[in-house]
Amino acid sequence: MERRDALKVAALAVLSTTVASAYDEKLIVNKQAMSIKDPANPTEAELKHSPEITVGSPDKNGFALVEVNVGQKGVLHPSVENHWIYEITLFADGQKVALVSLEPKTSRGYLAARVDTKNIQTLSAVARCNLHGDYTSSLKLS
Repeated sequence: MERRDALKVAALAVLSTTVASAYDEKLIVNKQAMSIKDPANPTEAELKHSPEITVGSPDKNGFALVEVNVGQKGVLHPSVENHWIYEITLFADGQKVALVSLEPKTSRGYLAARVDTKNIQTLSAVARCNLHGDYTSSLKLS
């Protein structure tokens, strides 16, 4: 039985490694924190990379649906083989509450999570583009 358990662990380790590296890490060429230079007049490229955070009504347990779409004002970020959003992280008052890893071509920059927003002041999201860096947006709740 011990040999069987060892084989299961080995198989799981191989599978985990395969899943974790579904895209070539060399395609992620920019991990620099970026920002909108002139918030009153963002460029199309800045809008395309900036997360847009929306908050729905709380359910009976107080958890609201928080959605993050990468792209603002109708300008969506592409998801092609060599240019995509590879990760989105959602924070509530600085604490990480959700993280999604995305694949090129088959997924688009989107995250959804149910968050207890009762005592939360600010939600922030970081969208990570493999070519153009990390863009952060925040939404004040109160």
